[in-house]
Amino acid sequence: MESAYENIKLNMDSLSATEKKAATFLVENIERIHSLNVVKIAKESQTSEATVVRMSKKLGYKGFYQLKVMLIHSIDKAQQFPTDSPLSNLNDFFQATAQNMLHIGNVVDEEVFWKCVDLIANANTVHVIASGNTIPSVLEFCFRLGRIGVATTNSISDELELANIDLARYGDIVIGVSHSGGSKNVVKAFELARKKGVSTLAVTDITTSPLKKHADFALASTIESSSTSVFGAESHIYTSIILDALVFFVANKKRTPQGVKMFLAEAQVR
Repeated sequence: MESAYENIKLNMDSLSATEKKAATFLVENIERIHSLNVVKIAKESQTSEATVVRMSKKLGYKGFYQLKVMLIHSIDKAQQFPTDSPLSNLNDFFQATAQNMLHIGNVVDEEVFWKCVDLIANANTVHVIASGNTIPSVLEFCFRLGRIGVATTNSISDELELANIDLARYGDIVIGVSHSGGSKNVVKAFELARKKGVSTLAVTDITTSPLKKHADFALASTIESSSTSVFGAESHIYTSIILDALVFFVANKKRTPQGVKMFLAEAQVR
């Protein structure tokens, strides 16, 4: 069992007495998760539907449905790829990664996603900051946004990117990308953006990411750990998928300006 199940157990003491009853029932009946819903849990745990929803949100989820999806995902992965034994062949790696990508499509907040597409497409400048394994993904993200006519700033130097954000103005957006959401440089960038009155978007993997509380908007893959993990080697994959989706739909919204097409054409070998 992976993070969603452990999240319930680790945060049990933070719940009220009635919320704890609902959470305890869920933990003790985890094998029934596919058939459980808010009404059944409330009835069998002798609580209320509001308590079940409140419990789910206090644990860091949008509601019980997202918690249920995360628990099912954890169970399915634990059964298919035991966490105590690494993937043994190439096909297993691709299957596990594809399964995780499909999972992201089921849990990402679409309302937030489309709002962020609009913000990026209409931004004066998109400022992007990252840390660790996500830095190369962010460099590519900015490069691809530039090719469709979106002005961006990014630097592997935290000081330089913070300087760029300090020059941000209303109508810009700051995007912070972090697997854990605990990167100090990204949190600091968001604090600076807030002082400037600039919108912020957190792209992370962790459902309860600390970065989310500093952001106006957050998109989380919810892939907190993976059967493909090797010292964090895959920690960029799922945030990159979210960035790819943003570029794709921003491009569809903006349509590449003819001027940019002509400029790029100059670099083509005839």
